Amino acid sequence: MRTKMPVLLSACLILSLILTGCWNSRELNDLAIVSGIGIDLTANNGEFRVTFQVVNPSASSTSMGSGNGMPAVTVISASDRTVFGALRKASKRATRQLFFAHSQLVVVGESLARSGIEGLFDIFERSHELRLNSPVLISRNSDAASVLKILTTLESLPSMGVVKKMQNTSRVYGENRNMNVFEIINGITGEGDLTINGLRLIGDPSDGMKKSSLEQSETKAGTIMSGLGVFKDDKLIYWMDGPAARGTQWVLNKVIETNIDIASANKDEDIAVNVFYSKTTAKVEVRNGIPVFHLHIREEGIINETGSYVDLSLKEEIVKLEAELEEKTKEEVELAVRTAQASQTDIFGFGNELKRTDPAIWDKVGKEWSTAFARGELDIQVEAYIRSTGMRLKPYMAPEKE
Repeated sequence: MRTKMPVLLSACLILSLILTGCWNSRELNDLAIVSGIGIDLTANNGEFRVTFQVVNPSASSTSMGSGNGMPAVTVISASDRTVFGALRKASKRATRQLFFAHSQLVVVGESLARSGIEGLFDIFERSHELRLNSPVLISRNSDAASVLKILTTLESLPSMGVVKKMQNTSRVYGENRNMNVFEIINGITGEGDLTINGLRLIGDPSDGMKKSSLEQSETKAGTIMSGLGVFKDDKLIYWMDGPAARGTQWVLNKVIETNIDIASANKDEDIAVNVFYSKTTAKVEVRNGIPVFHLHIREEGIINETGSYVDLSLKEEIVKLEAELEEKTKEEVELAVRTAQASQTDIFGFGNELKRTDPAIWDKVGKEWSTAFARGELDIQVEAYIRSTGMRLKPYMAPEKE
């Protein structure tokens, strides 16, 4: 028993050294929490300019900051041949170690997006701190650094404000959708092309950087969601806006809720229908060497507004409006597909669907899929149903005299 005691004591001592749980711990006071990351391409030497939006803890307790006059965030930048190198160089300007576990947003400058983003997100898959579920946006007509410098109302952290703006419009309008780092990597490595949400600056950016710009009812500068950037071979080649952008979301089955203005018997687009349910199924087959894209869209909506007299108590009037809703949806989908075919960009994942369902056919057409996609035929069926007319059947407006 005596001989075993020293052995047990030695084992306990060794285990206590090995199992120490806080060997790599970091104090919160030593960290700078990064809420947003912007990546640009420098014009002179082709390096990455990485911008970090860092939280000011003492100024972010309220939406307008505390009374010390500090903005809620501080923005610092560094340049290097690699993103990780720029991250480390930022330590020259930061008083604390950058901490990325709570980063909310990644913004990519348009010039970098047009030069190619294939290897841009490699660090996100390798790092244990950077988040694969961080939303990604393209700064349209500007650099990413300018976007991160704009302060926002309502939200104390500008990056969180941008993310909520994207989530809100994706949920209720349907021209955009949430897109994170992981989904972009899958899109780049998959069969086909992809789209990424665009964000545009409005107003004078120099005004938007000042905290004083928040101390008025109408801000002089801000950001607005702006279309979809279409990528082919990892490069941004053009932008989709309006009906074409929403048509893309129809095809991708990403429309959660949206508004469509349809025509009545008397006026164009004077009836607002809130589509609250949409389901798209897609199948791809090849006939005589030509791909055929079969789409079926089922949607349900509520009439929220009428601009002229329509007797909604009549079944035949509802049927007419449903037909008009189907036609409008079909037009937007056809526009999106034609636009994509004109540039040979399969942003809808039709190639992935064909590869999944018929690998043998894919082996024959996959090598020239861009050309085959551009020659493809669209077979679309839309079923639209108006489930409610709101609180009133007949509008208060008097019917027009014939």
